[in-house]
Amino acid sequence: MSEYMDEFVKNTDLSQNKPMRDVIYESLRSTIIKGKIPVGERIIEKEYADRLNISRTPIREALKRLELEELVEYIPKFGVVVKRISKKDVIEIYKIRHSLEVLAAVNAMENITSSEIQEIKDLLNLTEQKNNEGRVEEVIVLFGEFNFKIYKASKMNRLASMISKLNEYLQRFRDISIKDNKRRKSGLIEHKQILQAIIDKDKARVDKLIQRHLDYSLNIVLEEIDE
Repeated sequence: MSEYMDEFVKNTDLSQNKPMRDVIYESLRSTIIKGKIPVGERIIEKEYADRLNISRTPIREALKRLELEELVEYIPKFGVVVKRISKKDVIEIYKIRHSLEVLAAVNAMENITSSEIQEIKDLLNLTEQKNNEGRVEEVIVLFGEFNFKIYKASKMNRLASMISKLNEYLQRFRDISIKDNKRRKSGLIEHKQILQAIIDKDKARVDKLIQRHLDYSLNIVLEEIDE
C-alpha cells in the first residue's frame, strides 16, 4: 500500500485554489487511471484521510464521484474497491471515440487554416525525427499533440474535452502499444494520411483511416487486458 499511497499524496496539492473535494477527486482519479492502485484494492477512507491529515468527508465525496464514473465500485460488507476495466468497457469507449474523432476531423476540414496545417506537418516531421532517434517518450507526447491540434482545428472545444476524458481511461494501455516500434511507425503513417484526408476534405476516407487507426490500438489494449 505504501507505494501507491505515496503516489496519491504526491498527486495531491492541497494548496490549490479550489474546493478540497475537487482536489481529492482529481488526485485519486489520476492515481487510479495511471494504474497505480491495483484492481480490486480496497480504498479505506480513514487511511487516505489520515495520510493527508484531513477529514474523511472529501475522500467519501470523491469516491462517490468515482463510482459514478465506474472507476471504483462498492461491494457490500467489504467496501469500495478499484474496478477492473472490462473488454466490454474498452470496446464501448473505442466505439464512442471513433464517432467523436470522425466528428472532430470532419469539422476540422471546414475550419482548419493553412497555418494550422503547416504546424501539424512540422509536428509530424518532428515526430518522425524523434522516432528515428529512438526517443520513445517524446514520441508518445507528440502523438498526443497531433490529436490535440486536430481537435483545436475543429473549433469544438467541448468535443476535445470529451475525447481527452475518454482517452485518460486507457492511457496506460495506449502508451504500451505506442512503445512497440512497429506500431509507432505505422501510427505516424496513419497520422499523415488522416491529415491529408482532412486537407482533401474527404469524409469517407478520413472515417476509414480513423477506424483502422483505432482498431489497431483497440486490439493492443484487449491483448493487454488478457494478460
